[in-house]
Order: sequence, then structure tokens, then C-alpha cells
Amino acid sequence: MKQSTSGILLVGGLFGLLVLINFLFFVDSPATDETEETGNRSSYQPTPYGTLAYYTLLEESGFKVTRLQVPYTRLKERPDVGALVIIAPPQRRNPTADEFESLTRWVEGGGVAVIIDRVIKLKFNETAADTQWGVPMAEIHALQPTVFTRGVNRVQLSQQATSVKVNGPAVVAHVGNEKAVVLADASIGKGRIVLLTDPYVVANNGISQADNVVLAMNLFDGWSGGTIAFDEFHHGFGASQGGGLMAYFRGTPAPWMMAQAGLIALVAVYSYGRRFGRPVPLRQERRTTNLEFVSGMANITRLARARDVAMQNIYLEFRKRLCRYSSTPSKTETPRLAAAVARRAGLDERELGRLLMQCEQVMRGRTASDGDLLDLVTKIREIEAQLKL
Repeated sequence: MKQSTSGILLVGGLFGLLVLINFLFFVDSPATDETEETGNRSSYQPTPYGTLAYYTLLEESGFKVTRLQVPYTRLKERPDVGALVIIAPPQRRNPTADEFESLTRWVEGGGVAVIIDRVIKLKFNETAADTQWGVPMAEIHALQPTVFTRGVNRVQLSQQATSVKVNGPAVVAHVGNEKAVVLADASIGKGRIVLLTDPYVVANNGISQADNVVLAMNLFDGWSGGTIAFDEFHHGFGASQGGGLMAYFRGTPAPWMMAQAGLIALVAVYSYGRRFGRPVPLRQERRTTNLEFVSGMANITRLARARDVAMQNIYLEFRKRLCRYSSTPSKTETPRLAAAVARRAGLDERELGRLLMQCEQVMRGRTASDGDLLDLVTKIREIEAQLKL
């Protein structure tokens, strides 16, 4: 009893632990945990600070979009990608020097990099870009008529917006005011870079404000250069998380479900490996065969001259089978039973009725020799074989 109680307490404790783990890890954090500065800008995020709306809008507008979940060093493996959208990756996952070098070569080869971030500091050969804080952002408007500013009268920015300064041989400022530029682009080799200094313009909570959605869509107005890829590798999705099956399940409860299933399996093994309750006796093998049992009972019956008992054991079971065969009640009178069986099986009703009556008479104590008893049992077995009883 003590061991059984311990096992129950163990299983109960593990169940409580699993409930606690689910509570801690699977309850979504409130949206108020994110701010305009710390919000996750992933295109997977439907939160106010995510960019799922922009990704979906491009997709539903007929553009071929995808999510890049590999480092920039592997861009050469994706010849279908013509534009790369990089939206405010977390600082702890900023691209490495090797990645930036690969990105530079990719842009020079004809790719388009759309970088949307408040902090931009980069250098592409002769072109350099740097953002500045504390610049007046009042009355942001189109600085000149370009493809990017078509239909844009007013752009709504957040209070954290910055201004970008781009130095290079082929730089065009599109949106800003007399003291700030928030949207600019520059040609780099065969490709170009587009710089937007406020993710709020394309975020779920800002894309519907003022003419932000028009500006966001103008970034790819008339685009026919291939697939538009959103960088998700630097938001934590992809090969950096281990790859393989676990990378596919990342961000879902599946890994914890697998761990819980393994824990439950260990508990089951532990339970079956320990004894709960009294010992179960070992199975005793039979030392006699069925033939020996039958022979022994027959010998006892013969010595006791209990032919009626022997006949009772054989006849009653035979009669039950006849009743099932003929679909008659078990208490049916013998003549009616014989008639029903004979009618269905095509037997002689008188012979079958005589056999049944003789068996019942012996069973009730009528004197019969061993030969008579053998004849009756032989006829019973013949009928059982014929009727397949």
C-alpha cells in the first residue's frame, strides 16, 4: 500500500508540473509587453508592432512573396529572390560582417534591398547611410514626384522616427521635410537600396494611417524583378535555431508536447517496472493433458457404474446444440425438437426422436450395457458431424 501511494503521489506531482509548464510557456504575453521601440517586426506577427498585414497585402496584391530563413551568405542559393525586405531586426541578431559582405555583392549583382529601421548605419562601396535622432519630423510630405511618392500627400510617423543621411553618386530623397529625409534610395552597381527610417509606416498599427499604405505599396510599384523575400532569419526563424524538424516546430507548443510525451513514457516505464500491491503468484503449468483427464473421468464413471451421469454430460450438451440449430427454445418438448431438427436437416424424424428418447431414459436411470451406451454416443457423434454442430 505504501508503494502504491508513493506512485500515485509521483504521477500527481508530474501532472501538476506539466500544468505549471503549460501555464508559464503557452499563455501569450499581453500586447502591452511590447512598445514601439521593442516591438517584434516579424512578418509572422499579427500584433500591433508586427508586419503581417504588409506581407499579406503584398501577397494578395499579386506579388510573389516569401520569407527568407537563411543568412545572407546563402542568398546565392535563392536566384528567384529579387528584393529583400529587412525590417528592424533585433540588435542581438544583427547581420554579421560576412553576411553584410554577401548582401553587398548580391545588391551589386542586381538585387534590391529595402531596409526599414530607425537605426541604419551601413556602407556600400561609395555609398554610405547613417540615421540621426532629434530631427524635427513635422509635416512629412513628398519631396519630389517619384514612383515612391505617387498618390502620397501625407505620411504618418511615430515619435521615434529618425532622419537618414545618404552620401553617394546616385541618391534620391523621396519623403521628408526641409530638415529631414525619411525615405531615400541609391543605386549600387546593378542594384539599389531603399531606406525607410520608421517601421511604423509598414507595421500593423501604422500602415492604415494617413497615406502610409500607399507609400508602402509604392515601394514595389511596377515590380517585376522576382520574388520579394522578408528577412525572418534575423528575427529568430530558421537555421540558427538548429534546423531540421525542431526548426519547423519552433514557436509552437510541439517541442513541449514532445517533451511531455517523453516524460509520460518514462512514468509508464517506471510504473510497470515497480510492484504496486501484493506479489502475483507464478503461473503453474498443467501437468496433465486433456486426454488424461477424460480417461480418468471415464474410468471413475465406469467403476461407479454411473452410466446415467455419463449420458447426462453428453446428451444435455447435444440437446442444447440441436435447439440452437433448429432455433427452438431450450425447453422444447423432445418430439417437437426432433421434428424441427429433422425438417431442417432432412433426417428421419422417427429415428431421431427414438434416439433422443433412449438417451433421456438412460439419463433417468434405465439399465443399459456398455455396448448400448457406446451405440447411443456413436449415433450422437455421427449426427453432430453431419450437422456440423
